[in-house]
Amino acid sequence: MLYRTHNCGELNIKYIGKKVILSGWVNNIRRIRLKTFIDLRDYFGITQLIFDNNKFNIFLKKITKESVINIKGIVFKRIKNNLSLKTGEIEIIVNECFLINKSYSLPLDLNKLEKEKEKIKMKYRYLLIRKDKLKNNLIIRNETTLKTRFFFYKKGFLEVETPLLIKSTPEGARDFLIPSRIYSGKYYSLPQSPQFFKQLLIIGGIDKYFQIAKCFRDEDLRSNRQPEFSQIDLEMAFINENDIINIINSYIIYIFKKIIKINLPKLFPIISYKESIDKYGTEKPDISFNLKISYLYKKLNKNLLIDNIEFNFFFSIPIFNNENIINEIIYLLNKLKIKNFIWIKDKKSSFKNIFKYLNNKEINILLNNKLNNLLLIISGDNNIKFKKKLGLFRIKLSKIIKIKKKFAPVWINNFPLFKKEKEIYKSFHHPFTSPKDEDIILLNNNNFKNFEKLKSKAYDLIINGNEIGSGSIRINKKELQKKIFKIIGLSKKKINNKFQFLIEALSYGAPPHGGIAIGLDRLLSLFNNDNNNNIENENIKNFIAFPKNNSMKDLMIGAPC
Repeated sequence: MLYRTHNCGELNIKYIGKKVILSGWVNNIRRIRLKTFIDLRDYFGITQLIFDNNKFNIFLKKITKESVINIKGIVFKRIKNNLSLKTGEIEIIVNECFLINKSYSLPLDLNKLEKEKEKIKMKYRYLLIRKDKLKNNLIIRNETTLKTRFFFYKKGFLEVETPLLIKSTPEGARDFLIPSRIYSGKYYSLPQSPQFFKQLLIIGGIDKYFQIAKCFRDEDLRSNRQPEFSQIDLEMAFINENDIINIINSYIIYIFKKIIKINLPKLFPIISYKESIDKYGTEKPDISFNLKISYLYKKLNKNLLIDNIEFNFFFSIPIFNNENIINEIIYLLNKLKIKNFIWIKDKKSSFKNIFKYLNNKEINILLNNKLNNLLLIISGDNNIKFKKKLGLFRIKLSKIIKIKKKFAPVWINNFPLFKKEKEIYKSFHHPFTSPKDEDIILLNNNNFKNFEKLKSKAYDLIINGNEIGSGSIRINKKELQKKIFKIIGLSKKKINNKFQFLIEALSYGAPPHGGIAIGLDRLLSLFNNDNNNNIENENIKNFIAFPKNNSMKDLMIGAPC
């Protein structure tokens, strides 16, 4: 059997009068008087078929929606065009037909997937791929990986595959373990990242390494997490932080232009970790809207203090006198357990009026010369915990007042080298991150104990509040690496057991090097905007063919089992 001469997405008026053979799925069936209209669907599109009911009576009784059929027919011009289809100017008058495989009634409605339970959609994932949304997402994924490989190839990177069966090494999450058949009681670990191998490649003399790497992390799932995921992994020799930032800027600008036809600015802003926490209440700031956390200190006017708390934070909010929005904001404040706040709406405000405490200059500073704005003053402690609560309020507030957004990448740098948890120091990123040059001197001072003050050569790329990439300049000297291991509490025995191969490699002339990993799935989840002013990133599951559900199960094949 010849299954097809053409696909269901290519026929147009140029083919009128031609004999064609098509195969595909029955997308829809409409019976009108003496004719039956069937929309035949394949990977490429939909073509309308017309059957004579008398001639094909037995065939038409057998077929069901989603059955696979083969037809021969002649291309005719449609009387009424369907502009929503690529083939909307033509239709096929069927002369011969064959039922290849009948379909049972589907366990879910492909045209009303939003009403279907997640459990059913995950179990019949392969049926969802028949719909344009998921299929098109997989096409976008394919285009992105192809163009990514082309970009880094042109930049002189060598693509190298690193092992998946490795030794368990601490990288911040739990490992997935694979028992060895040959060596009883011993295990391989699946890599959380190719971190060690890419460093070893650079030590081995590879100048620029690249890989679209599969990674595995046994951690609780969220919309931007899966237990197995892909990352665009880079490492380079003889470079500094700016070299990495510049090449990733070029890549992100290139891929946004190629995939979703959006022009990003040539330079992405760079702000410090401290500035990000102070202005946005998070290390992953969404800077696509200009609603920052501002500070109102005691020196401005002592009467503005609430409950004698010295630090006051304020937001100047464009609400356009909408009382319903004000009620939503009050509800949000209560939900986040933000209790100490006062309002200034305007000089005739119906809210608690504190303008009597301010002169005209102070009023203009606070309201940013926009007396239609609502000024919200919140009192609280000047610590990271409270600022992060304000950061969460800022994001939710932007949705309440429906601020229009655009893509706004930003780099965060000057991260702390360590964080302290229950009197124990841990690496803020990972223990292979190099300290700032000026802080290495402090590390070598045996009397220095306040390791929280040390800064690292780490950098994160954030786009609209999503961490898209994270990287650092690595430690390339053995003694410094051993010192970092010691600070985070690793014994000499544990260092030798877990990292002897790395320590040894650093002994043989390791060059200065650094890299970054871009989350491919997270990057793809940004490519979901119908309008550049209305950006909502999707769950990364929608760009993975066969993901796990939120309980880390594959309901389709029944794993784990």
